[in-house]
Amino acid sequence: MKLITKTLLIFCFLIASIVSPANEKLEPRWIQVTGEGKVETPPDLAILRFGVLTTSKSAKAATRANNASIAEIISVLKEKDIQEDDLETTRFSLSPQHQYRKNQSPLVVGYQATNTLMVKVRDLERVGEYMELIIESGGNNFESLSFTVEDTQAMEEEARILAVRNAFVKAEMMTNALDTEVGLPLTIQETSHSNRPFQARRSLMESDVMMASDVPIQAPHELIIRVRVQVKFEIE
Repeated sequence: MKLITKTLLIFCFLIASIVSPANEKLEPRWIQVTGEGKVETPPDLAILRFGVLTTSKSAKAATRANNASIAEIISVLKEKDIQEDDLETTRFSLSPQHQYRKNQSPLVVGYQATNTLMVKVRDLERVGEYMELIIESGGNNFESLSFTVEDTQAMEEEARILAVRNAFVKAEMMTNALDTEVGLPLTIQETSHSNRPFQARRSLMESDVMMASDVPIQAPHELIIRVRVQVKFEIE
């Protein structure tokens, strides 16, 4: 019995020594790298967000005054070549204004209406002019001004290609240092991409807008679109 057991163990060992190298060859050796591609492009669109804030003793009066101011602003902007498709109401709110009294329930003393409008400006040299028109027409709650590119698809595709090429160059440098060669890619995964608009001003005060005609708004010369990919290459 012991002889049979010993013979079986020797046989299993021999089989394992034959099969193991074959299995190792089936396991590909690989290297994983991260590549980044970026494309610079000038902005072609400014996005201006502003609001009209009105208060009155009644909700109806506050809403009516707010609607009148917004309508006046939209009318003026259309007269100055802003297309209707480039105007969009993004938020409207109506809230009571309270007077707080000691040991008593808050007293409603009025209502506040807020209407926020987004304007797309395609002629970047006229941004300051439009800001001034808005404040003169009743805009009193400016939020932000940003510059961006309207259609980024072509730039994103170019950045992806550059990112994959960058990953291959990195892999090639690493494998050359080990006297090996880069093989075919096993997996390619996009980990992130960024094309957020450039924020010219996070908060625009009324005084800034009033000086818009005296101090022209300067758009950034270039915006950067970035794409990152993670690539796993086989090592030959």
